Amino acid sequence: MGQTTTDHAWSEFWAQQGPPHGCSGCLPARWQSVFATLERTWRTLASRLPQGASVLDLATGDARVLHWIGTSRPDAVLTGIDLAPQLPQPPPGVDLRPATAMEDLPFADASFDAIVSQFGVEYGDTPQVAQEIARVASDDAAVGMVIHRGDGAILSHNLARADQIRWVVDEMGLMAETKAALNDEPPPWPDATAMVAEIVEQGRAKHGDRSAAWEIPEAVRRSLLMGAQAGDTVAGLAALLDRIEAQARNELARIASLEAACATADARDGFFGAFADAGLMVGRTEELSDAAGRVFAEMIAIERA
Repeated sequence: MGQTTTDHAWSEFWAQQGPPHGCSGCLPARWQSVFATLERTWRTLASRLPQGASVLDLATGDARVLHWIGTSRPDAVLTGIDLAPQLPQPPPGVDLRPATAMEDLPFADASFDAIVSQFGVEYGDTPQVAQEIARVASDDAAVGMVIHRGDGAILSHNLARADQIRWVVDEMGLMAETKAALNDEPPPWPDATAMVAEIVEQGRAKHGDRSAAWEIPEAVRRSLLMGAQAGDTVAGLAALLDRIEAQARNELARIASLEAACATADARDGFFGAFADAGLMVGRTEELSDAAGRVFAEMIAIERA
């Protein structure tokens, strides 16, 4: 998977998340304890920053980390960068830089009193990112990273979702089958709609209610019903089906990049070694768990060697 594909997948992901700083990201909204743990972690770091600290967030996404830091420390000067070309509207007071690589930061040496990242650094070229962090961090800067774990809840949830998407899009061939059925009968396409409804129920039975295997065919079923009411053409519905499939494949690309990021973070000798080579050392690590006690990430504190 090329870098352009990954960038596009993440741009699409952020574009679909709804109101900024309140979305659930890579986990379902029902896992609110994960986000509560993350918020506490970043507010704790914020409480230790000097007055007027300049803070850089790498791979900022919807800038929720800067939102948490900024509401705790309104005196902080907040900057976020992300490789995705399109990002949600940032929180007030955040200088957001889209289409900006962690490996080539457009900032002067020793520019920041704190550098943070939540599920970001492990997506980049670790040796280059480590060198850039060392370059733009002040001598006594606080550097904190929340990184993925391959055995954590975030990856397991997303891998299951990828299986569900592949089942409905590839194994069941939902879009191709629906297009063929639409061409076999006139509006309002009752047989095509019944076929899709059957896949909805198969997805529910095989993968669970509210799974992607239910969600995608249900979106198609509703589209057929609304299209019939609105007098849509087969060509118009086919174009809509293409957009739904493209969105599903973008999600598969995003999940593949998540899996690769977890593998990077799990290879600790190489991951931490890259920071050591840049003159940075791991000060402490802390496992982060949800309310059920499931470890989903680690907070890593980095210091000058």
